[in-house]
Amino acid sequence: MKPVLFEFHLPLIGEVTFPAYFTMLAVAFLVGLWLLERAGRRLRISPLKLYDMGVLIMIFALFGSRFLHVIADGQFIDYVHLCTDPKQVEVPLGPGGPATDRCTTDASCGEGFLCNSENRKCYPPRDCLSVFKVWKGGLVFYGGFLFASGFAFWYMRRHRLPFWKLGDVFGYILPLGLFLGRTGCLLNGCCYGAPSQVPWAVRYGPWLGPWEDHVKAGLIAQSAPHSLHVHPTQLYSAVINLGIFLALYFWLYPRKKWDGQVLGAFLLAYSVGRFTVEMFRADPRGAVLGLSTSQLISVVMFGIGVWIFARKPGRKAPPAGSAPATDGPGADPQTEAP
Repeated sequence: MKPVLFEFHLPLIGEVTFPAYFTMLAVAFLVGLWLLERAGRRLRISPLKLYDMGVLIMIFALFGSRFLHVIADGQFIDYVHLCTDPKQVEVPLGPGGPATDRCTTDASCGEGFLCNSENRKCYPPRDCLSVFKVWKGGLVFYGGFLFASGFAFWYMRRHRLPFWKLGDVFGYILPLGLFLGRTGCLLNGCCYGAPSQVPWAVRYGPWLGPWEDHVKAGLIAQSAPHSLHVHPTQLYSAVINLGIFLALYFWLYPRKKWDGQVLGAFLLAYSVGRFTVEMFRADPRGAVLGLSTSQLISVVMFGIGVWIFARKPGRKAPPAGSAPATDGPGADPQTEAP
């Protein structure tokens, strides 16, 4: 695929690179912030408060996404070994990896690797900060969603913002952001699927997507120029989330009967879609009781969506075209008119 969207050289600065995944994440954040500010003006909420909330939500989402990846994706011990004993970290050969399968000196391993004099295997150097290097990959949406949701709930209560009204706004912002993010995953090669022979299956080159896992599993040789063909699960997720966004933004949001309806619909639709796509994935992501971590969280999210529809916790939405109510519990007395 294309892990780097584009790069160019600038005088005095040098090479400027735009990684596909983080470029798409940045686009998703900016688009989401624009939609949030646009909706806030309709709800007569100060744009400055929404900008502050949006930036802080992004920070909490990144932290939560990384946290869940570290503890639930089955790679926790590798992060520990990178700091305590990097010689225990296995790294297969290939472009970007060690230069040889049996080394004699550090130089024979190639740039960025050291030689273990005991078994003549190359290993990465000690890096106790690797767990914080999110630009190298390793983010789980549900972790970010849980942390960001907790912060958003506190922030809205602290500033007396209308929780369910803004919840509906996030209900259509999130699937659009996920569509852009999963597109970045497809280009980057993360969140890949199981081997498949379907006509639309994709494959990745060395050190991209499933190539390393296929080498470790003995499915392909270390000299293989590509991985096996796999399900493009990133594309499945992207299409599902785009469909959710279109349905919620253009159909349900203008017709909602009560506040919270769009958020509840997002939780129901996304959890079903995510649970289904997980069946076709094969990247390391943890498992409990025969289900992946994300499938277990999907069950909880589906239950919350059902609760929202059963309780209808938000106030009844005003008729289409009327001005939104700004008084009462949860409204911000300091909001500004657009």
